[in-house]
Amino acid sequence: MDLAIIINAHNQPDIIRDSIDSILFYATKKILLVIDGAFWSDFKNESFNVAKIEGFYHNVSKSPYRNVALGLQKIFEMYPESNWYCYCEPDVLFTSNRFKYNLELAEKNNIWMLGNDGHVASEALVMIQAMLDQPFKSCYYLLGCCQFFHRNFLIKLNEINFFERFLNMSNNFKDGFFPFYSGYDLSEHMYPTLCRHFGGNIGVFAHYDENGKWHGSYEYFPMRWRPELDPEKENFSNASIMHPVKSFDHPIRILQRERRKNAQFSK
Repeated sequence: MDLAIIINAHNQPDIIRDSIDSILFYATKKILLVIDGAFWSDFKNESFNVAKIEGFYHNVSKSPYRNVALGLQKIFEMYPESNWYCYCEPDVLFTSNRFKYNLELAEKNNIWMLGNDGHVASEALVMIQAMLDQPFKSCYYLLGCCQFFHRNFLIKLNEINFFERFLNMSNNFKDGFFPFYSGYDLSEHMYPTLCRHFGGNIGVFAHYDENGKWHGSYEYFPMRWRPELDPEKENFSNASIMHPVKSFDHPIRILQRERRKNAQFSK
C-alpha cells in the first residue's frame, strides 16, 4: 500500500508538527505541506522534515479549494505511482494504521474516493459543468477534512488537464467564494461528484448526523465537522483517524504523543 498525503496548513506550527508526526508514524513518509500564501513568510524557514510549497493566498476559514487543487496536482506529480492520495487538514490526527485495511478493500471494489458523511447533495456545480461542457447526473458530498483519492481518479483528472483548467478558471475568485455555489467548501462537493461522473465509486467510513449520532465505522473513523472530539464523553480507543482535534494540548493529542513515544522506545 503506497500512500501520499497532503496537509493544507494555515498557522499553528505546533499542531502541524504533531499531525505530521502522527502521519509519519502510522501512514507514510510521502507528505506534502501546502502552506497558505498568507502565512508563507512565517513558515518558509520552518523545518517540518517534509516537502513544503507555498500555496495560494487564502487567509479565510472556509473553502480552500484552490490550495486543495494545487496540492493534489503537485503530489501526483511527485508520487505518480502511489495507490492512494489523501488530503487532510492540520486538525486531523492519525492514531493507528487500521485505515490501510479499508483502503485495500476499497481498491478491490473500484472505489475512487473515501471519507466521512457521504451523501447525495443538491448543489448544481454550474461552473464545473460549464468548464467540462458535461452535465452531472447528481451531486455528491464527502466531508472535506480528510479525503482519500485513488490513483485511477487522479489519472483521469490529469488526462483532462482538470487541475490546470480549474486553477485558471478560479484565479480571480477570492476569500473562498465560488460562483453559484452556496456550500461551506467546494472541494467537499466537487471531487465526489467528479468521482461518480467519471465512473468511480465512493466509500463512506462513518457518518455523524444532525442529531449528534454516529453511524458506520465511527469507532475507527471518528471524523466530523463539529463539535470537537471529547474523550470524556466518547470512547476513541480503537480510532484510526480523528477530527477535529484542534489544540496541541488537547487530551487526545497528549495521549497519542505518549503512545507514539512509548512505541518507539519499545522497538
